[in-house]
Amino acid sequence: MLAATVRHKFTGEQITFIETTAYTNGRYLLIEVMLPPNGEGPPLHYHDEFVEEFTILEGILTVTVGEQDHVLTTGQSITAEIGTAHTFNNCHEENVRFRVKLTPPSQFEESVRIHYGLMDDGLTNEQGVPKNIFHLILILKLQNTLIAGKSLSIQRVLFNLLVHLGKFFKMYQSLEKYTGKKINV
Repeated sequence: MLAATVRHKFTGEQITFIETTAYTNGRYLLIEVMLPPNGEGPPLHYHDEFVEEFTILEGILTVTVGEQDHVLTTGQSITAEIGTAHTFNNCHEENVRFRVKLTPPSQFEESVRIHYGLMDDGLTNEQGVPKNIFHLILILKLQNTLIAGKSLSIQRVLFNLLVHLGKFFKMYQSLEKYTGKKINV
């Protein structure tokens, strides 16, 4: 049985899977995130397959959507629509706890489990970036993440090419231990 909560080895961020895609029949994924003081989220990025809705449970979270920073407190929400650049961070001295609903979820849960599993097994650098480029690209592809400020069309082509090469060279079978199932790409 897979753990309900996973922890980022280097930042201390914790993600708890509240309502998985199995539970929602693939309609959405609901996670709860605990981000430590002065914790940073991912770089500014896009998704072109799902919407992310952030709801603050306790603390203060800064969510950047488009070019605007939004400082949210307990009970407040914001949505990053498909194709809108976004990120989040905790600029404060207290933990922040928030929920994120991803609709539809892509394969976000699998990507997080693989990423955090690689960290636990020492297969990332000290920032948590996978050492194997095929693993990094697979994670980005599974969570439908494209980095802002880089050509989206080039990223899509490159990600697809590298994922297919990784599949051809059987780079992903060893990652199934993190997800408990076959990785579909």
